[in-house]
Amino acid sequence: MSRPDDAIAQQKRALRRETIARRDALDARTREAHSRAICRRVAESPEFQGARTVLLFASFGSEVDTTGLLEAARAAGQQLVLPRVNPTTRALELRRVHDLAGDLAPGGWGIPEPRPDRCPEVPAGEIDFVLVPGVAFDRQLRRLGYGGGYYDCILTGLPDRSAAIAVCFAVQIVPEVPADAHDVRVPVLITESERIDRP
Repeated sequence: MSRPDDAIAQQKRALRRETIARRDALDARTREAHSRAICRRVAESPEFQGARTVLLFASFGSEVDTTGLLEAARAAGQQLVLPRVNPTTRALELRRVHDLAGDLAPGGWGIPEPRPDRCPEVPAGEIDFVLVPGVAFDRQLRRLGYGGGYYDCILTGLPDRSAAIAVCFAVQIVPEVPADAHDVRVPVLITESERIDRP
């Protein structure tokens, strides 16, 4: 007999497969245009513009292409921080990136990550803004990630002053994301067509 949390895990796996398939089905031109619109909305947000140290992520696969936002942060003189999965501790390290061309290398899943020999660690207490990835979201701002729980830990460990914005394509918004007690909702979600704020 399965436990309730087993049922939620199964629902999450099914939703993850379905939503990634929808995201993968977007043609390259549409994905590029939507990514530019999303990055522009984030870059123009007061949360991003008011931040000195920003934790962003380098996209992979069919995710929202964050290249424009990474470049915007460097152009604005913000301290750019990217996550790296420590293969030993299975925890995220936050590392400062100076050179987008030379400081990144493919990590365990092929995701571009900061090179530890070039990028110093940054304490979570220095982060003013976090860009949050995700597979699926609903309008109550529940989030389905890739299953590692990394960003739940980051969001709960941030200073009170820090802002966070999640990004996704509109096709990734679903009627309801199944959630466990430890799952953390995001405060803001931005797509190519709208901004959704948590009441």
